[in-house]
Amino acid sequence: MDTARKLKINCKPLDDLLGGGLEGGIITEFYGEAGSGKTNICIQATRECVLNGIGKVAYVDTESVSMERFIQICKGSYNKILSNTIFFKPSSFLEQEKIILGLPKVKNIGLVVVDTINMFYRIMMEDDEEGANRSLVRQLTSLQLLARKQNLYVIITSQVYTTENGDFRPFAGRGIEHMAKTIVKLERIGEGRRKAVIMKHRSQPEGREAVFYITKNGLE
Repeated sequence: MDTARKLKINCKPLDDLLGGGLEGGIITEFYGEAGSGKTNICIQATRECVLNGIGKVAYVDTESVSMERFIQICKGSYNKILSNTIFFKPSSFLEQEKIILGLPKVKNIGLVVVDTINMFYRIMMEDDEEGANRSLVRQLTSLQLLARKQNLYVIITSQVYTTENGDFRPFAGRGIEHMAKTIVKLERIGEGRRKAVIMKHRSQPEGREAVFYITKNGLE
């Protein structure tokens, strides 16, 4: 993979916001409330990765992605995209860790998606806070090394909580902030209308915003 090559999501406002698309060799995080567009971005990036011949997609699915939505976004190329997407469906945070640590053995991957990385983390935190934090560090470190060594694209999404001042932040935000080189906050601002805000980026200014729409066909 060309180190300067970007993976376009094929949604112009988002691609422009990211300086031309997703950057290879790093972790990119999207976080936001339910319905803010996180999974739609993951599916559309999956579509673009396969259709542009970048490689297969390893999709770690903790939230049971809708196949109906997958078909809508992938349209007539659904079968090709599905045959080049390897779905992993963990049922616990430690199982998720095992899957992520095993990804370097999977051949011909161009994109890794973890949607969402912190759902099972929240559950494990209730019984074993220290274990959950250690597992998260191992998972993020493994993803970062995989991205860098194989120059892959890596997307993680995060569930959020509401702060005292009414803002929302991702669970385990500090641990993720250290590892992710691009962080984008997603907000619902109307029917089908979403705002993306750069919270961290290596070349784009923090606070930069873009508005996009979620439609039947995906992101536009």
